[in-house]
Amino acid sequence: MSENQARENLISVSKEHLPATLMNIFVALLIWLFGELVFLPAAYQISSRGTPLVVSMIILIGFTIFVIRAFNSGLLLLLDSLSNVLSYEYKNWRKSRLTIDKLQKVTKNTVYVIAVLTFYLLYSPFLVVIHPALNGLVLIPVILWIFWTLFKAVNVLLLD
Repeated sequence: MSENQARENLISVSKEHLPATLMNIFVALLIWLFGELVFLPAAYQISSRGTPLVVSMIILIGFTIFVIRAFNSGLLLLLDSLSNVLSYEYKNWRKSRLTIDKLQKVTKNTVYVIAVLTFYLLYSPFLVVIHPALNGLVLIPVILWIFWTLFKAVNVLLLD
């Protein structure tokens, strides 16, 4: 794939999938914002025992529905297309000796790691309300997956 093909692919994928994906992500973020800044503090004011748990579960379910809808509407295709364009930009900017295939694999892994960390950080406040240990139990596989993904990226760079 050439640089122009990567840019054209990003444009075509963006035209097709970006509106629905952004709509789902924005709705998920609105649910997160209202949940974190309005409903959870109000739930703690009402009762510190059961109400925050129920509110957190409701917000978590709503947030998850729209995150899944964002993935189904093309978020992964957008991330892949973006990572391809970023790899060409990096190659042009740094005049790297690495092949474009290696750079595409590395940028794809890096973009995925950033996306997973972002989603984990958004889920974290609601998981803590359910139980603090649940947040840690979710963090362990996330960290292991990040190490594995970064290990794959470093292997792509080191191996010929």
